[in-house]
Amino acid sequence: MRKISIVFALAMSLGACTNGPEKPEKFIDEDKMISILYDVAVIDAIKSYSLNTTHDYSVNTYVYIQKKYQVDSLQFAQNNHYYAADMVRYKKMFEKVNQLLEAEKKKYEAAVLKAGDQKSKAN
Repeated sequence: MRKISIVFALAMSLGACTNGPEKPEKFIDEDKMISILYDVAVIDAIKSYSLNTTHDYSVNTYVYIQKKYQVDSLQFAQNNHYYAADMVRYKKMFEKVNQLLEAEKKKYEAAVLKAGDQKSKAN
């Protein structure tokens, strides 16, 4: 989550310095961009908290994103810059990413509780 905040703050400051970039030639629609930002956040969180896991599997965030979404790094950077130029819209996008993360967290917590209940019933 901290990395998302840093990226968001950096993008907002870069966006504030210009009159606004042109829409990229290879435009990524907002819903797809939100999905990409969500996946980046999840992968970065895994890397932060499970260094052994990501080291063993050599997870490369941007290679994964490129393959999953058919988006190259330049296309992602240009679109990220484009969206970041509109701070209100970009903030709303990150709020949606955060909502998705919170929903996933609740699912995980419920699954852990259920597994704990089943384990205690078995004993």
